[in-house]
Amino acid sequence: MAIVIVDGGEAIALQLLANKIATPENLVLRLYTNDITPGETDVVGTYTEATGFGYAAKTLTGASWTVSGTAPTQIAYAKQTFTFTGALGNVYGYYYTRLSTGDLVAAERFTDGPYNIVADGDFIDVTPQITAD
Repeated sequence: MAIVIVDGGEAIALQLLANKIATPENLVLRLYTNDITPGETDVVGTYTEATGFGYAAKTLTGASWTVSGTAPTQIAYAKQTFTFTGALGNVYGYYYTRLSTGDLVAAERFTDGPYNIVADGDFIDVTPQITAD
C-alpha cells in the first residue's frame, strides 16, 4: 500500500508552504499494532502504537532528510531499525506524528505484513520516504 497523507497532514503541509506555521517540527516515526488500513480522515487516535518489548518511537530530525528528483520529487530518511526484546505480536504498519504537537501527518500499512514479533532480537526496518508528484 502507498503512504497516505491524512487530511490533517495535508493542512500542515499547505500551511508550511505558505509560511503560516511559524515553527516547523521534526517528525516521529511510530509503529502501529491494530489491524487497520490507513485513510485520509484518520486521526492520531486511529492508531494503536506499539508498546513494550524494547519498542521506542524514533524522532526524525529535519536536517537528515534528503530531497531528490523532480516530477516526482521524493524526500527520504536513512533506514530505521526497530529491534525488540520479546513477543510484541503483530505490527501492521507505521505512522508519522509531529514531535511537539503530536498531530498525525501520514501512515502506511506494510504491504508484506503484518510482521509478527515473537522473540528477543526480532526487528523491523523502515526506510522513511514520501513522494509528491
